[in-house]
Amino acid sequence: MSIKDEKVELVKRLIRANNYRQYDKTLEQCVELGININRIALTRFADKLELIDKAERSRAQRQQAERQQSNSSTSTPLAARDMTYEQVKQREAEITFELGALRIKENALLMELNSLSERLKDKH
Repeated sequence: MSIKDEKVELVKRLIRANNYRQYDKTLEQCVELGININRIALTRFADKLELIDKAERSRAQRQQAERQQSNSSTSTPLAARDMTYEQVKQREAEITFELGALRIKENALLMELNSLSERLKDKH
């Protein structure tokens, strides 16, 4: 793990420890630890982290419920028609998040591939 990744993970822990919304306290702790971060960027990051964490918790709860349901019967997981409005909205948010994460990963891989291709061209 790079130093940058370690700093990001540390900022995530601070945000979570401060219940996502205590931006000033989190910013102060970051500065004390020598991490320079823009207040507005910290606020956006904290808000997005909260949404991500909520989606992950919801997904884990749904998977656990589906496992319990499959253990108790041979029925399939909840179909969209069997879901409540809130479950549908939550699943929609989770899918949107997962697709966004895939796009980010794809973009990073494409950038790396381009960089590697350029290096190969330079060698010839």
